[in-house]
Amino acid sequence: MRFDCARAVPGASGTLRTSICAVAAALAIALGGCSATTRVYNGTPVLMLTAEAAGDFSAYSVGLYTITLTRSDGYIVYAQATDQQVDLTRRTNLTELFNATGIPQGTYKSMTISLDFSSPIVYLKGQTSAAKVVNSAGANPGVINETVKFAPNHPLVVNLDKSTPFAIDIDLAASNSINASTNTVTVKPFIVATVQPYENNPLRARGQIVISSPSAGNFTENLRPFDDTYYADGDVGALTVNATSSTYFNINGTTYTGTAGLTALGNLNPGITVTAYGTLGNLSTITPTLNATAVYAGTTVISPGNEALRGIVTARSGNTLTLHGAEYICQEGPCFSNASFTYYPTTTVTLGSGTIVSEDGVVASGLSAQSVSVGQQITALGVGTINSSHVLTSFSSDTGQIRMQPTAVWGTLSSGAMGSATVNVLEIGNYAPSIFNFAGTGVASSGDANPSSYAVNTGSFDASTLSAGTLLEANGFVAPFGSAPPDFDAATVTNMANGPSTLIVQWTSGTTAPFSSAGSSGIVVNLGNTSITSAIMRTGPQTTQLSSLSSSPTIIAGCASGTCSGNSEFAIGNATNGIQVYDSPSSFVTGLSSAVNGSNKIFKLVALGTYDSSTNTFYTQRLDVALE
Repeated sequence: MRFDCARAVPGASGTLRTSICAVAAALAIALGGCSATTRVYNGTPVLMLTAEAAGDFSAYSVGLYTITLTRSDGYIVYAQATDQQVDLTRRTNLTELFNATGIPQGTYKSMTISLDFSSPIVYLKGQTSAAKVVNSAGANPGVINETVKFAPNHPLVVNLDKSTPFAIDIDLAASNSINASTNTVTVKPFIVATVQPYENNPLRARGQIVISSPSAGNFTENLRPFDDTYYADGDVGALTVNATSSTYFNINGTTYTGTAGLTALGNLNPGITVTAYGTLGNLSTITPTLNATAVYAGTTVISPGNEALRGIVTARSGNTLTLHGAEYICQEGPCFSNASFTYYPTTTVTLGSGTIVSEDGVVASGLSAQSVSVGQQITALGVGTINSSHVLTSFSSDTGQIRMQPTAVWGTLSSGAMGSATVNVLEIGNYAPSIFNFAGTGVASSGDANPSSYAVNTGSFDASTLSAGTLLEANGFVAPFGSAPPDFDAATVTNMANGPSTLIVQWTSGTTAPFSSAGSSGIVVNLGNTSITSAIMRTGPQTTQLSSLSSSPTIIAGCASGTCSGNSEFAIGNATNGIQVYDSPSSFVTGLSSAVNGSNKIFKLVALGTYDSSTNTFYTQRLDVALE
């Protein structure tokens, strides 16, 4: 008899866990002379979390509760045993590396994950009050458990003293039914787990510094993911972070690159909070590695004792910023009654001459409070004032820091040249231009930013070859306050005319006959089915009704040329009976044929991919079919 005492018991205190393990070990000795050893032969699954299709939400914060893994012999281990509040809308283009603790080696075939909806913070776009979140019975969902069965050809294989990637992907479109008129969200979680993640997002790894080794070109951190600092079970694994000569460091508001950053990191005390961004590196040892492109540490990051407010600047008057979609994070007990952060549709931040300002990923000099303008995504670190009802009444960064973060601007091209473009803005940082007040952004009032003719510095991107009306996405930083035009300095500009899109179809109460046809040649949704609630295709902020097309598009599980970049990820199921993951178009089509059998009801179909208007075909490597 062997007991895995390295794993936590959910909800138990440290003393209780120790007692449980002690009793278990003593019992093992008493039962027929069993060995008292607690040696386990471990490898490390590197748990990563991302979310998909968050277009309906400005905030979606729930508890990430326990995660268990079931081995092929029936052995069950806890891979996550702390309840952490997570805003999933902030994990749609960024993946969180949230656990790297060792578990016994072997082949694992399924995962059970618990999401805690007891106290959710969910806001629909355009709403100024929190949505009511309910289950199918109209009640508070509480904790929802869901089992995910891994693709048979690619189970989770944990090898002795080695690491392996393991991605958990929550599809928000497939997980929710929305009634905007009543501001209600009905939850039916749809979750996928795989060792071959579809997404290739940058990874975020937050933790506490253990040691920096400039000569070796790396540092070690103990993971403390997301933004909370309450971990009943301590750290959740270690990570080695590699840096190169071009790795950007921001430490206490001072920027460095390469070895200089590692040296400055080494001057901090062990236990200081650090956040690294990059990609997975060497996994040949039990401690995984991350190859970092950017590292933030000390007072620059959200950590114990630091308060932070992050959102998008929608107006500026003097040194007062109005923030929209603001998430307030406070690590001290008096701030909140039952959480470490909350959400405000709008709030304000004050700046001052002592405010330290930086641009994420950019070693820039001469930045000041004047650099922060309307439309800029920021994280403000400073001091908040909380009233007796635990409500934030003001926030000051006049002796703190402002981190300006890359912002996305979506718009249609009005005119373009090499290095510049004028666009009609559809969204800035996920919000419609109507919420922004651009007064004061120009050198003169006549130069204030105008969303219908927004001037973008496109760098090396040549917009002169594109037709007017072309959909563009620009990522970069808003020009300093009072300096426009141009209004925006883009680091990248992407022609999204044939860009990534999301196809979403929902049927009221489900349907047993969702498709006109479904097989190896493709899936065609029956748009004449009267049970359809909505059938749309989204490309950024643009929405196309499928009914406006010449006919229902053919959905192909695969790629136009037959050569796919990255991995495929398909899934069918629900929380009641579990979700089955497939990793190839052929296996998915076989599974879909079994699911659409005349008795199972299909609730939602969500596909991520690209649309070819010339053939009316939607190609997807990520497709979820949610059963009622």
